Amino acid sequence: MELTMFERLLQLPLFQGLTTREIAEVMAHVRLDFVNYHSGDEIVMQGERCQGLIYIIQGEVVAEFRDTDNRFCLTEHLPHLKVIEPYNLFGMYQTYSRSYSFASSGRTLSIDKAMVLRYLMANDIIKINMMNITCNKYQQTQRLLCLFPDDTVQQKILKFILAHSISRKGTKEVQIKMTALAHIIHETRLNVSIALNQLQELGFLTLQRGGFVIKNIQQTTDLFTPFTPHK
Repeated sequence: MELTMFERLLQLPLFQGLTTREIAEVMAHVRLDFVNYHSGDEIVMQGERCQGLIYIIQGEVVAEFRDTDNRFCLTEHLPHLKVIEPYNLFGMYQTYSRSYSFASSGRTLSIDKAMVLRYLMANDIIKINMMNITCNKYQQTQRLLCLFPDDTVQQKILKFILAHSISRKGTKEVQIKMTALAHIIHETRLNVSIALNQLQELGFLTLQRGGFVIKNIQQTTDLFTPFTPHK
């Protein structure tokens, strides 16, 4: 059954908690821009200024992060992505941290930043939702710092991937030379080679020319995260 526009909006993180009547009142003043895309079409590019909210209302998205020094490229498949970097709408760095494109045909809904400030932020529920989105991003970053108390080489590699990932879900493809990875995580090339081959033997990644692929990084990090019993 096809969802109505209000039902689609109520599924989006920023509008959760609103009633149909409340969202109708807000949307009466806000311009909604809808754009249809084909598979492979770019939505935004890394470094482009974030000038509004972009919601994915249909389709599967791929995100690509390129290191500023061209040492590596990380590509993520994000079939469940709902909104593109809302936390970069404000703050010191108001640009997209990576490029986004569609892996399938898709559709987006965009709301200009001026509309967000003038109308959306006037609603207390929407304002709280935006705060929660921003706080969740900060807390995820903080927890990553404490993920592995005593890093092994395998753990350093996993932390490196997570540090540059949007989500633990979805396939991660990393294009990087072993010498570059070794330099980034402060290990020898030999140690990195051994660690990657061990992870491949355990079935957690697949080595390929110029990099590797991880299908389920959540499963991998769960294995290498020390278990702390409840007292």
